[in-house]
Amino acid sequence: MLLSREELKQEFNRVLLDCSVAESKAEACAELFAETTETGVYSHGVNRFPRFIEQLKAGHVRPDAEPSRLLALGAIEQWDARRAIGNITARQMMDRAMTLADKHGIGLVALRNANHWMRGGGYGYQAAEQGYIGICWTNSLAVMPPWGAKECRIGTNPLIVAVPGDPITMVDMSMSMFSYGILEVNRLAGRQLPVDGGYDDNGNPTRDPALIEKNRRILPMGYWKGSGLSIVLDMIATLLSGGLSVAEVSEEMDDEYNVSQIFIAIEVDRLIDGPSRDAKLARIRDYVQSAERADVDTPIRMPGHEFPQLLEANRKNGIPVDERVWARIKSL
Repeated sequence: MLLSREELKQEFNRVLLDCSVAESKAEACAELFAETTETGVYSHGVNRFPRFIEQLKAGHVRPDAEPSRLLALGAIEQWDARRAIGNITARQMMDRAMTLADKHGIGLVALRNANHWMRGGGYGYQAAEQGYIGICWTNSLAVMPPWGAKECRIGTNPLIVAVPGDPITMVDMSMSMFSYGILEVNRLAGRQLPVDGGYDDNGNPTRDPALIEKNRRILPMGYWKGSGLSIVLDMIATLLSGGLSVAEVSEEMDDEYNVSQIFIAIEVDRLIDGPSRDAKLARIRDYVQSAERADVDTPIRMPGHEFPQLLEANRKNGIPVDERVWARIKSL
């Protein structure tokens, strides 16, 4: 089925108000969920909304909470999210990182006791749209086996790096080959994954998203490299925020909340003038995209460049929403 951004937002807002979320916060949260969905990231937009409501009703998300600053150390600040609504808080923290960057050239906000931020790429994009390099990541529950194991001990810990330009270039990547949200998208569509995404119960590589969702033997991105990066991202987020690690979230919490997150903004304009920046970025893009294609029908992929086209198509044609997901939201 196809829906408009406004239809999505109205339904999200209705459910949030029914859950006693204050009007201003319901509006802001619904807007972020609708925006994420319209940009084509269905896994962390409309598909994720019912899970968010479950956590809200369970008390893991505290809709009346406000984040508070704990420590200011020049360009670095430490904040406590106090389990406030995740996507609203993340937007606020990247705004704060940009404010620090205005003063110091770089700003870093380390956040403890946070909730799931939904689409992490939105906060990198937020910074890049205003001319900053945006970097952010979060830890999570242990939902992935480290390299060499079959039992979950590390998080998918998504990392976002966004570079300002026209278009914005952005990597938004889970430390697993596929995020669990993308596994769900493919399962709902009845599709196999394009490459191996995990292992079956016998330890054989598989492209079956439903099987990987069930047994959680998801494959780290880049094998041992993704496993290693997941571990160090968790360590840095934990140390800088003073918050919980993947181990602590997994062993001490009854769900994924009280996670630790990092938001970094770097001001570019004082380091390089606009024309020089644009020329250098254009040369990088042109050099990459002028390579001989492995398949003449498959364009060379530039990270994040697909989002303007997805947004335009969804605004023109309507946003595709799985009917089963929409029925679940309507029943909330």
